[in-house]
Amino acid sequence: MTKSAIDNLPVLAKDAVYWDSGLPGFGVKVTPKGRKVFLVMYRLAGAGSRLRKYTIGPYGRVTLPMAKAQAQKIFAARLDGRDPAEEKRQSRRRLVVDRIDDLVETFIREHVAKIGTNRRITNLLRRDVIAHWGTKSIHEIKKRDVSDLISLIGQRNAHASHRLLKTLKTFFRWCVGRAVIDFSPAEGISSSYREVSRDRVLTDQELAAVIRAARRMPLPYGRIVEFLAFTEAGRGRSAQMGRAG
Repeated sequence: MTKSAIDNLPVLAKDAVYWDSGLPGFGVKVTPKGRKVFLVMYRLAGAGSRLRKYTIGPYGRVTLPMAKAQAQKIFAARLDGRDPAEEKRQSRRRLVVDRIDDLVETFIREHVAKIGTNRRITNLLRRDVIAHWGTKSIHEIKKRDVSDLISLIGQRNAHASHRLLKTLKTFFRWCVGRAVIDFSPAEGISSSYREVSRDRVLTDQELAAVIRAARRMPLPYGRIVEFLAFTEAGRGRSAQMGRAG
């Protein structure tokens, strides 16, 4: 089979397959509309067993050397006991089943709902992940996609992009743990944002002002603020004693 031979294949009233004599099982299907498609036929076991068809791709988009190389890989996989056509079907099925929006919502129910900052993380996942990748399969998401999304959110808010990256790393690790994907596309991606720790505590005068204001607030909010103020005062004294020691 040569390029010239493929170019000159006749177009019939129904599908016709022309086989390559040099590579048995490899051929070109020509449709009544003149479309030419490379394909491979093989048997699951020995003679008389079920035939399987593997479509390589259309002639033009796939060159003859590319198609022959792919056909040889398929035959080699068959010799190893694999079924390339079934593997291809399962791969396509995964692209439909493992959608980002479905996985994110499951992640929210099974993981995020159990932690204290669940509302903030849930909003972040729905706003920045589902909104951008929702209908995609997780198997389509590559490292570049993660980096691009982090950069996009970073243009809006550097801290938000930092939190999103941390959340995505947790989400993808969760997916790996569930055997949805083999590795996380977020691993190896770092953020230039650095969170600044807040060491400052309120002075006695500031705390007193907060407590006085809290006692003028209606219940129960005033008591909550007063309690938090006293808690902050205790924490600040402990921190100062620790530094002094």
